[in-house]
Amino acid sequence: MLFTSLVLLVAGLLFSFAHLHYPRNAYKAINNIGSSWMSREILAEVIFLSILLLWYIILRMKIKRIKLLIPEIMAIVSGTILVFFMVKTYMLPSLVELNHPSFPLSFILTALLAGTAVIYFLIKKSEAGLAFRFKILWTLLFFVSVINHLIFRSFNKDLYSLDIFLGFYLAAIIFSLPSLYATIKNKNRMSDVIFLSLALICDLLNRVYTLTYANPAL
Repeated sequence: MLFTSLVLLVAGLLFSFAHLHYPRNAYKAINNIGSSWMSREILAEVIFLSILLLWYIILRMKIKRIKLLIPEIMAIVSGTILVFFMVKTYMLPSLVELNHPSFPLSFILTALLAGTAVIYFLIKKSEAGLAFRFKILWTLLFFVSVINHLIFRSFNKDLYSLDIFLGFYLAAIIFSLPSLYATIKNKNRMSDVIFLSLALICDLLNRVYTLTYANPAL
């Protein structure tokens, strides 16, 4: 599970560097820690990655001198700080459209939705009972995300306008309903994949909407 987290985090870090004009100078992005939330975000991500790597090494090499509770707490704290810095990177005073509680909540929901989904698929064979609880959890998180998206649109007075983002979002929700029933009833594994994929698509569309459509300057 930790190895998967490391791979995903490294991939995310590389993608974030890839959109820079000069990726080779990416290390300079942390030069403005004192004034730039983006620099703080990158530094926090590197620290979070380092802590996860340390945690993985401790488990892999079975180092008993270091209690596992220490890297666990460090990972939780650094991960929370990372999400906070991500939110602050976009919630600037000039971006009025994003200065609403539903926006930072969307970041938290994304982290929880993706995290619970990954955990579910990693433990569904070994711990069926616990995996089912995680399945129900990300199902609930999905619907909370839907409600939060509608609240954000309402804040921007865009609730009743049908655009491509809302169209795809509603389509994903509608197509997820048949598989949702099978998922809750735990009837087949394919329903899990279908519903999870559609739920993540909805969350992705929500992110695209909030960061581009709600504010074209981004």
